[in-house]
Amino acid sequence: MLIAGGMLIVGGLLGGCAQEPARTGAPGEDARRALTERRSEGPIRAVVRGNPFGMDEVRLENLVTRAMAQGVSGLDVSFTTYPDQAAAPEPHLLVILNPAREPSAAAACGAPETIGTAPAGEPLSVYAAFCQGDQPLDVAREEGTVAGPTDHGFERLLWRTSAALFPDDYARNYGFGILPRWLGIGVGGSFGL
Repeated sequence: MLIAGGMLIVGGLLGGCAQEPARTGAPGEDARRALTERRSEGPIRAVVRGNPFGMDEVRLENLVTRAMAQGVSGLDVSFTTYPDQAAAPEPHLLVILNPAREPSAAAACGAPETIGTAPAGEPLSVYAAFCQGDQPLDVAREEGTVAGPTDHGFERLLWRTSAALFPDDYARNYGFGILPRWLGIGVGGSFGL
């Protein structure tokens, strides 16, 4: 009995670990790299699930894809929910608006239509994944108080989600200074009477 209970606990812990993407770098690094490599080919396919405000679907998809593209700092990207307009089927962006429960990353990428969503509530949550087929490269979750679809807070929530999924890599790639990292020079001064 004790052994069976221990096996259930270990299995639960391992199952929880399997829900997150297998990363080769820091959070967002794999998604940012894949986005950078693909963006020059044209629009990237997007899937939007959920409609918490009961908006017109086309208007909602346009709002979400535009805001997610604007949230990517330092890159000019575009997303489309029309597969025939996408440059390639993979990788693709998945955005779930107000998921009813936290999805596993593998389930979200592999079968997004099975993820239940809820009407708008306090707070509104956004779950986003950048997927290569049914494998998640990275995921991001954000939430915030949003009064409705025309509230600028909705757009800002999508920007934050996109920024978390595709974090700016300027500092890591180029740094902020012109001197080597090991050389630190400070500026000081004094004034006396």
